[in-house]
Amino acid sequence: MPPRLLLPAPLAASDDIRVVSPALPDIVYCPERVVRAEQTLSELGFKVSYGENVYAVSEDGGRAGSAQERAADLMAAFTDPSVAGVFCGDAGEGSVELIPYLDADVIRSNPKAFIGYSDNVFLNQFLLSEVGLVTYYGYTYLHQLGEVGGPFPETLDSFRKAVMSDADLICKPVPSRTSQWYSWINPDVQHRQRVRDRPGGLDWIRRGRAEGPLVGAALPLLSELVTEWGLQTEGSVLFWDVNLYNEIPVRDLLAGLADRTDLTKLAGMVVGANQIVPAEEWAREVAGLLAELLPGTTYPVLVNADISHLCPSWLVPYGATVVLGEFDGLRFPRRREPHREQGEQA
Repeated sequence: MPPRLLLPAPLAASDDIRVVSPALPDIVYCPERVVRAEQTLSELGFKVSYGENVYAVSEDGGRAGSAQERAADLMAAFTDPSVAGVFCGDAGEGSVELIPYLDADVIRSNPKAFIGYSDNVFLNQFLLSEVGLVTYYGYTYLHQLGEVGGPFPETLDSFRKAVMSDADLICKPVPSRTSQWYSWINPDVQHRQRVRDRPGGLDWIRRGRAEGPLVGAALPLLSELVTEWGLQTEGSVLFWDVNLYNEIPVRDLLAGLADRTDLTKLAGMVVGANQIVPAEEWAREVAGLLAELLPGTTYPVLVNADISHLCPSWLVPYGATVVLGEFDGLRFPRRREPHREQGEQA
């Protein structure tokens, strides 16, 4: 039986946020983004510290050190009483390699805010299914906070409302997005500021009201999360998106996921906007896929949401209850007592 959910305490200005590198060593490769990200958190009032192995690089250059080193930094962040929150430096590939070296019982005794994104979702899911900890999905330290020219205003607004408050979290559509996606380690684009060249906004494929735990990931990762790492879809509001690095057709990915879990028993579905496909075209494509692969389903489906591989985007509580259908966006009802287990009487 999965553990009851723990809600992390809101972060406060002057808290220490520990940065760890569970996957790519981009903190080493992109020092200017580190400076900008640290300045962003400092201007919000936070102290910033770094894991002991955060500047490690594996022999092949593709990981921030060994899995044991990366896991040791994550465990140290949770057990250090001076640390209030844990922020993943970047994602990429490699986060799943930490799981065998993590101690769920120790983390459960030291719950705190954890923020990750993309491939880091394996850690979000581990913390949900094995620890019972609600975490935050949608940002990494370098990606959103290290933006050239500074973070988008909506990024900071979402960060404050998600992790620095215990009021109900409301996620509304952003007015515009960027479709530009750069390789940060390419010196030709290190200083290039991204332009917001696409309109924002949401579309309903099916309207209605839904309520359930929000879980999900980039579509290429979802099948593994279901079959190997305990992601439960029945009764959940499932979010997914696709990123520019995906080369497998969306239909094949969605069909493969439907073969591994019963997508007809969702409470609802939230689909992120596509960075390179216009919103109306993407909505039609998703609607066609659902009609083909999941005929007869009636739950609400929201598409072109500001979630996952987008900028600016929402920072959302992974595993927490979300409500769809009250307006064009998401609402997360939140208790006012930090660290209290959901369902526990006051």
